[in-house]
Amino acid sequence: MKNILWSVIILCLSTFLLQSCSKPNGLPNSTGKTLEMIVVTNNKEQWNSRVGQTIKSFFGQEQIGLPQSEALYSMVNLPEEAFIKMYQSNRDILIIDISEKITKAQIENKKDFWASPQRVIKISAPNTESFFKIFDENKEGILELFNMVERERMINAFKTAQNIDIANALSGKFNFSLILPSAYKIAKQDSNFMWIRKETLEDSQGILIYSYPYIHENAFEKDIIINVRNMMTKRYIPGPAEGSFMKVADQVIFPLTKTVNFNELFAIETRGLWETEGDYMGGPFLSYTLVDEVNNRVITLDSYVYAPSQNKRDLLKQLEAILYSFKMAEISKGA
Repeated sequence: MKNILWSVIILCLSTFLLQSCSKPNGLPNSTGKTLEMIVVTNNKEQWNSRVGQTIKSFFGQEQIGLPQSEALYSMVNLPEEAFIKMYQSNRDILIIDISEKITKAQIENKKDFWASPQRVIKISAPNTESFFKIFDENKEGILELFNMVERERMINAFKTAQNIDIANALSGKFNFSLILPSAYKIAKQDSNFMWIRKETLEDSQGILIYSYPYIHENAFEKDIIINVRNMMTKRYIPGPAEGSFMKVADQVIFPLTKTVNFNELFAIETRGLWETEGDYMGGPFLSYTLVDEVNNRVITLDSYVYAPSQNKRDLLKQLEAILYSFKMAEISKGA
């Protein structure tokens, strides 16, 4: 098999990014709603200016792959004099400081500074133009830093009530692990497939895991990923009506893919919508496709949400966190 080279790049931040700093254990638990960010500005006027609009436009942009409009992050603005201790335990904090006293634009990245888990990012700049430049160069990396701490908080919570039976089943069948809460149950499994789901009266969250031999690099192409998903869901995920089944709703919004650093592994992230052939169910899905080079196989970790008449961003983020808890066994082949 041709080796897949992947240079591990967690961030794509410019040279202005200062070294991150962490505090020792013993910090209070961080607070804040899921995907809620506190943005500290010099004053309210700054938040209402082009500076604030630039921040709101980026972090408040629509999350792709959802059936209704939901922002990446909700934001609460505080002028710096109002940023008192009670707010410093928030999980996601962005601080903006623009002053002529500052000699050059820079970014400070602090992990678990006032609480844990927490990410505090401070952008300092001598003027607005230098702020716009450094923000534009580093905004994607900053977003991923906040996403990482959101996933960390969820994974930590899931660990407190982990479903050990599913963990053992995954290890035995696929030779890797995921951290799933106890409410999840195995709905169906086959030699190279497993369907795990959690059902409530209001919503449903599901995870599909499947693997197949790695033959060619086209396994990472969007059409191949979608075709394999449709094949698996038609075979294993029936709808409520006789003959109905799950499929990708590519006539509504064509799925979007991108390359991601998935726990230091090369992977393709796919986001889109699913629907039910022969019925009216549907919702968003999120998957990661990667290669287990030791065992020469493609692994897809897929997830979906069904929550009619509800917002789905937070439910999908929970599934994203579960998928990011993925960990291959240390010894893979012949285990």
